[in-house]
Amino acid sequence: MQRTSYKTFAGETRVKIKRKGSRFIAVGTAVESVDELEAKEDELWEEFPKASHIASGSVIVESGRAVERYENDGEPRGTAGEPILQVVKGEGLSNAVVFVVRYFGGTELGTGGLSRAYSDAAREAIKEGKIVVQKEKERYRVRFPYSLTGEVVDLLAKYEEIDVLDRSYGEQPELELSLPVDLFDSFSRSLRSGTAGEVTLEKVDTEPTETQ
Repeated sequence: MQRTSYKTFAGETRVKIKRKGSRFIAVGTAVESVDELEAKEDELWEEFPKASHIASGSVIVESGRAVERYENDGEPRGTAGEPILQVVKGEGLSNAVVFVVRYFGGTELGTGGLSRAYSDAAREAIKEGKIVVQKEKERYRVRFPYSLTGEVVDLLAKYEEIDVLDRSYGEQPELELSLPVDLFDSFSRSLRSGTAGEVTLEKVDTEPTETQ
């Protein structure tokens, strides 16, 4: 069954913890693509250029599939990115990442202590952050004769959760829509009946949008 909603961060949240002199700064935020993930990591390295490590764990939906990623950034295997990812998954978050910035304090924590420190930092970031439910949306392209412009515009006005992302006017008008998954059946039926089937509706890709 296709999911219709999921949980993620509303904005960015930060927390700090200490373990035997080492400082850990956890940064939780929503991301919708690998590009956003990498851009945020670059920003953190610019902000914390002297950090010992910046580990992370993320779940990002790609083509309708949740893809899990982690980054140890030089920490021993299983002690940084993996425990962060397990916390993100355990809290049921998607299109979300937790980065943990570490400043080494001079005392080794051991693999167990290190794993607990990274997971504790991630858990605190999620606990302190504002978590919201997002509706899963998919992109659709709608084409229709110019004579039906009024009908299409009126129908879209009735569906406030549908966003018009782009418009083009060539041989036929064309709109790109961001459509909640749970509204697709209702909208497509209304579109067909209100335009005598003279409208084409084709899927483009998936885009999540926040709802409270």
